[in-house]
Amino acid sequence: MPNDRYLRFGKKLADWTLKSEPALSDDSQLAYQLHATNKNGEVFNLDLRPFAAKPVGVSGMTFFGNIRCVSGLLSAYQSARQSLPFEMDSESGRAHVSDYANDFLAAILARGNAALNNDQAQLIGNWVKNLDVYAAVKAVESFLYGDADLKLLEVGHDFGWDITFDHMAIRCGSREHGDAERVANLLKESHGYVSAQMPNEASYQFNDGWSAYALYKMLSNGQVLRIFVDQSDEDQPHQIIQHWNHVYGYTAHHLGFRATVLLDGVRHAVPLPELMGAMGQAGVTCLSPTGHYTEGLLEQVFTQPELDRDIPPSLISELALYGEGIAQVIGNAKLLELVSRKEMPPGLAAKYFAMYGVQYEADNGLHSAPVYQYFLPAQAAHVIRTSQHIARTFG
Repeated sequence: MPNDRYLRFGKKLADWTLKSEPALSDDSQLAYQLHATNKNGEVFNLDLRPFAAKPVGVSGMTFFGNIRCVSGLLSAYQSARQSLPFEMDSESGRAHVSDYANDFLAAILARGNAALNNDQAQLIGNWVKNLDVYAAVKAVESFLYGDADLKLLEVGHDFGWDITFDHMAIRCGSREHGDAERVANLLKESHGYVSAQMPNEASYQFNDGWSAYALYKMLSNGQVLRIFVDQSDEDQPHQIIQHWNHVYGYTAHHLGFRATVLLDGVRHAVPLPELMGAMGQAGVTCLSPTGHYTEGLLEQVFTQPELDRDIPPSLISELALYGEGIAQVIGNAKLLELVSRKEMPPGLAAKYFAMYGVQYEADNGLHSAPVYQYFLPAQAAHVIRTSQHIARTFG
């Protein structure tokens, strides 16, 4: 079978992880799968097989490889955005998105032009150049809208951490119109993303009225990209994702970042409490973390949301038809997610990257090799619930 090497590697990784994390348990049938149990006795499956993909070039470097000023960053953004198809380039992609979404994006760019300085523009450009065009464009939009993402880069620099892209979530409307399916196909056909070869990791269905596709990409520089493409179910008119998409279009709902550090030649994940503490010192409020039961394989926390107070009254009135509270929740325009994933030891990390034809460099921050690669459904569901709760809390 062509995926045997990923299966064999998953078994080796599971064996090593069990020795270092005895609170996790093995699977009697699947040697590459571990189990984590939370305080309520719920058991969660952790598949340690890496996703199968061929590495592709770093297309973001073409546009963002030499940013020196704010105008250069914004010009590179526009060129990158025009170089490949994006969601709003198709009539079907625009069909259920409000006119305000274009105003929202224009305001993001205007804010960046007015508020960013050249040093910050260089910092953003130097970071997004290591991504592909799609992720770089969405990340620039996120950096320009709120302060938390940029502060994380600055905090990482101060502490000597490598700040790595972990994932982003794109809101895509409703299954009634095949919105997430359309965006997932766009990412596969035009941007080179793939679904994981394991069916259970390719898509998720959640019991509170939404579904999502998980897509992956390995770049030739060793950077792994993860995109979470979500949508409301067709019979759920009150589910928030479709309304977020209607108001904000396809700007990223949140970016997830990880921090790692090299100590004596071994790369380690910065523990989530340490990362939260550093962000707190920088003035960024962090909320309640989740995922402790995974023993560090995947832990995450949101920061206080960026709230949009400029949604037109007519659009607010339209949203109110779907129930009380929608208008307040919709003000949550975006979030920053801090992620911590346990790192492989150097020997396994080298073998991991070798499967993709990438020469492992221990001191290269892009060569972070998390033990667990995927989105844990229980924590993905927590994302949506938390997003709504904190919008009401801080609104």
